[in-house]
Amino acid sequence: MPTAPSISPREREVLLAVADHLTNAEIAGRLYVSVRTVESHVSALLRKLGARDRRELAARAPGLAGADAPDRPAGLVVGAPQPPTSFVGRTAERDAVVRLVGESRVTTVLGPGGAGKTRLALAATEAAAAGFPGGATFVNLVPARPGSVLESVAAGLGVLPRPQQPLPDAVAGQLTGRALLVLDNCEHVADDVADVITALTGANPRLSVLTTSRERLGVPGETVLQLGPLPADAEAVALFTERAKAVDPAFDADPAQVAELCRELNGSPLNIELAAARVASLGVDGLRAGLADDPLRVLATGRGETRHRSLRSVIEWSHRLLTGEERTVLARVSRFRHGFDLDGAAALSPELSVGAVSDVLGRLVDKSLVTVHREPVSWTLLDGVARFAREQPENSAEVAARYRQWAASRARDLIGRLGGDWRDEFDRVADDLRACVAEEPEYALAADLARLAYARGFLAEATAHWRTAADRAASPAAAAAELARAGSCVHLLSQARDHYDLLLVAAGRAAGDPATRAVCLADAVVLAERFRGAGFITDPVPMSELDRMLAEATRLAEDSAHVAVARAWHSGPAPQSVTAEAAEQAVTAAAGDPLLLSAALDARCAAEALAGRPDLAHRTTQERVGLVTKADRTDPHAALEVLDAFRSAITYAVATGALSDALSVSRRAATDPALAGHPYWGRSGLVTTLALTGRFAGALALAGEMWRATAGNGPPRNATLGVPLLAAALAAGLSGDEPAMTRWRARAADVAGVATPAGSANLAPLDAFVRARVALHTGAPPADLLAEVGAEFAPGRFDGYAAGLAAELAVVLDADAGHHLRRAERHAVHNRWTAAVLTRAHARRQGDAGLLKEAADRFAGLGAAFEAEVTATAVWAGGS
Repeated sequence: MPTAPSISPREREVLLAVADHLTNAEIAGRLYVSVRTVESHVSALLRKLGARDRRELAARAPGLAGADAPDRPAGLVVGAPQPPTSFVGRTAERDAVVRLVGESRVTTVLGPGGAGKTRLALAATEAAAAGFPGGATFVNLVPARPGSVLESVAAGLGVLPRPQQPLPDAVAGQLTGRALLVLDNCEHVADDVADVITALTGANPRLSVLTTSRERLGVPGETVLQLGPLPADAEAVALFTERAKAVDPAFDADPAQVAELCRELNGSPLNIELAAARVASLGVDGLRAGLADDPLRVLATGRGETRHRSLRSVIEWSHRLLTGEERTVLARVSRFRHGFDLDGAAALSPELSVGAVSDVLGRLVDKSLVTVHREPVSWTLLDGVARFAREQPENSAEVAARYRQWAASRARDLIGRLGGDWRDEFDRVADDLRACVAEEPEYALAADLARLAYARGFLAEATAHWRTAADRAASPAAAAAELARAGSCVHLLSQARDHYDLLLVAAGRAAGDPATRAVCLADAVVLAERFRGAGFITDPVPMSELDRMLAEATRLAEDSAHVAVARAWHSGPAPQSVTAEAAEQAVTAAAGDPLLLSAALDARCAAEALAGRPDLAHRTTQERVGLVTKADRTDPHAALEVLDAFRSAITYAVATGALSDALSVSRRAATDPALAGHPYWGRSGLVTTLALTGRFAGALALAGEMWRATAGNGPPRNATLGVPLLAAALAAGLSGDEPAMTRWRARAADVAGVATPAGSANLAPLDAFVRARVALHTGAPPADLLAEVGAEFAPGRFDGYAAGLAAELAVVLDADAGHHLRRAERHAVHNRWTAAVLTRAHARRQGDAGLLKEAADRFAGLGAAFEAEVTATAVWAGGS
């Protein structure tokens, strides 16, 4: 797009004098300058306007008698400053301004300080000037003061005072025909500018006016172009890179890193240029660090126009133009960390009506200091504006107190909405709530924020807030309750040992409250016994210590239901051994508390499994799942019980061979809100059941996702995680990928803290089963494997699987088959998978095709498609 020549106001005065056919000496006398200065201006005009001599120059000049277009030089831009740098980006906005000045009588480029309004107006004026035969004049109003705007316009036009001619008439007489007047930086004299524009456009209907301002002028016919930030991934990067190379020719940063920096600079051209000016001394990383700490200090330079030398000076210019009421409201709303709504703003200014606050916010939006957002309506401040406003004296201790009161009220409101639509609102105010918790030693807000953060899935943050709430609690019972919740969060995040330690801290805080101390000690005993394989592998609590804690808890509160559950879990002769009598007593005692009852039912499951009745344990776990899935999911205690109930339900469904049940519960667990966000809680059971039912590709894919999510910071020490990893080893082995099988077994050993899976009491039967099943499938089972898979394992979910494979392997190896078949029969009573394998073993031994079909049908009935297929198509010459 062609650009127009630009001449200064003094050059325009000389040009008009040449048009009056004055000599250089006469011009010097009129303008009170030297002849040499006039000669210099004439030479510049000849060059800029492409004139061959003074006669042609005079013919190109605008006439003084108000002649229309034919007498005026089309494309001339008078008074435009020469930009020191190139115009980067904003091409769409430039084209829009060119179109608007051609269509509208008044066009305002609106935007905050540093948005690039002046630079855009210059580029658009140069591009549009050819369409204005009456010429284009650019007037900078920064020096103007109220009452002097018309004089500034007159000076920019080169209007010379004449006797008996009022200045408004002289200016209007200069702006005749199709002309363009550009008024830059209008916000500090907006009212005067509006009056001047109204008068001039009234005198010349063909006049177009382009203005730049931080606020609307409000004149009739005004069209506004709102100038937003530069796009970070294109124009902003180009601007930063060009300006950075100007100060450091070797600058060569990653465009993605520059784009992120530009986003942090809010896409503001001035901020980008100020930052680029410092890149040579700070580098991109140094810039980002400085911006995070003190952008008002970092974004500063000693060069350029005074009001654009720093971000602070830009904001100060706008701040000085505010009324007292506007300054007060701006300082108060700067407290909000991100956005705020009208209720929030009004809460910090109770002396104003809601309508008055709304009006002030509207005026601040009009002045480009506050940004309004729709659906729902809210407002935000750019970071630099907010930091500046927080420094102002209007931000008093009284305002800080109102801010904290608002935060406490908003948190309470969100707590009441936890069952409905609250997450978006929490995300908007979360940083405000966090800031108030950090500032104010108040218990209720810390406790509410902890619960909200937990419900939102921010477990580590919730832990910290519950610990803060415990420090601020008024009673030992309240402190212990908050520490217990923090402990549950830590358990969900890492392992049970950290939970146990926090319960001991809670017990210490409750030294003067016997009932509360008893609950803390009893819960610690339960935790150490129930979750011995999930956090106490390398550092188990000595039995003598558990004896001591249980004795003290019993002495302090013998009739407590918590103590009854602790007695159940500590009732057997060995760790994790529970007597049936103690378990039933615990179930009776805990009947009024669903979460405590879940722990008691888990003790019953343990007793039933130890008695060799996984079928009864399976039924009990179904009762647990039905109980805990109704619990309040915003309580971390509930999440622990939900997690363990699902784990237990899957465990005993697998232990009884009820693979369809296991798959159904596993899928529920994988999508349960309390478990879905964790890398392995919900998915571990699904991996296991997918592998056992022959869905190997799905099992391996899910196991891979789970491992990548889990092992990012080093795999946790948790033997229960070893189960799905060994299931992945089974899927890999039966898919013919022996190296992958080896890797999965090594990972299982790693999380269990042992050299091989066989070294873990929890994993040994499953590991033996996996190796035996793969060996049978490949047709080369080693003889020494029988001793491992046929060992006497502690009762659990996979001892029956190992016994069944031992029977089949004994038949294939012809090694004490009778013994192993009889042993498998004891498990087959309660485990349908073992029963199917046992049937297949008998078919192998007897060469009975009918039994083989029966075995295949049994596997099909379990949903074990792989086993059903290999059994139905088996040829017993070399194994299945």
